[in-house]
Amino acid sequence: MPDAPAPAPVPADPPVPAPVASDDRLLTIGEVARRSGLTASALRFYDREGVLVPADVDALTGYRRYAVAQVRAARLLASLRRVGMPLAEVALVLDEDARGATGAAADVVTAHEQRLVDGLADARREIVRTLVLLAERDAVGAAACRVTVRAGELATALAAVRFAVAPGEPVAGAPDGTDLSVLTGVLLEVCGDEVRCVATDRYRLAVGWAPVLEPTAVLTADLSDEPVAAVVPLGWADRVAAACVDAEPDSHVVLELAPGRAGVTVDGELVATPVLRGSFPDYRSIVSTDPAREPVDAGGLSALLPVERETVGLVVRDGSVQVADRDGAAAGVVDVLVDPEFLHEALAVAGPRPTLVLDGPRRPLAVRGDGAGFSVLMPVAPEGLGA
Repeated sequence: MPDAPAPAPVPADPPVPAPVASDDRLLTIGEVARRSGLTASALRFYDREGVLVPADVDALTGYRRYAVAQVRAARLLASLRRVGMPLAEVALVLDEDARGATGAAADVVTAHEQRLVDGLADARREIVRTLVLLAERDAVGAAACRVTVRAGELATALAAVRFAVAPGEPVAGAPDGTDLSVLTGVLLEVCGDEVRCVATDRYRLAVGWAPVLEPTAVLTADLSDEPVAAVVPLGWADRVAAACVDAEPDSHVVLELAPGRAGVTVDGELVATPVLRGSFPDYRSIVSTDPAREPVDAGGLSALLPVERETVGLVVRDGSVQVADRDGAAAGVVDVLVDPEFLHEALAVAGPRPTLVLDGPRRPLAVRGDGAGFSVLMPVAPEGLGA
């Protein structure tokens, strides 16, 4: 008997294709509002303006429905409007992003950012001018003058005193009633043939100066024998110093001190500020007395200063200054005790060839260099001698 034919093979089930990830759902305007941070009324406005048009609008009810992908556009829209981007540019960013051209979209955002930066600089200048006008009312009849100095010399003078400015923002006063507001700024003083910069935090004092290139222009009464002074904020002094550094060192800058304000013109750009109120300490009583001793060489002293100690004793030996050891300092066998950190900062400003003037344990320590400035440090009272 012949063999029976083999049964025909049963075809296998065709493979089931993997589901394609998609989300065809439509979201209500409330859902989009919650996910994007925009209000429903704002979404309706952007629909009318053609910036973010919903995927579907019911012809009978007018209800708007949005595609899930439009949540990203709504979030971009909310972010860009928070930084004030015009609608036309917002629409351009959304169109470029929808096409996948994120680089082109980012270029539009970057250009808007630069406009904001430029606008902020303009706004700051206008605010300064407004504050200056307001301050002038409180200083009617005060002295005013205009002088010309070299940019490099003014920058050096400001840098020579910065370390001695009291830290922090201007404050109303100290617990003992002393007004400390002015100590957070820099005193600018036009003294005949020089502009003087002064700063102090009551523990140290620094003075720098820049020669006047042209005769002082007195803008009020004849005050040629009296200094014209103003205390300026440290931030303004830093901006002026930076502008002077960026300019040519020998270029001329104009400093003007007027009632309630100060201004410096560098490369045709005016940097102005209202002045700080209050009376600056009389620094002349500290720096004008003739020293009883000759200056001594302080070269290399910075490298000898102990950083771990709160005070350091200095002794003059053979025409140079030396650091006393702990035993000598404890026994009071020193010419002066000072804060080593303060002394290190003063020596750094003085330059490569500093000198010291020591007039005794209770007298301020003067630190001089070969630049246009010097510093004065208040001594720490030796134990057993009193304050």
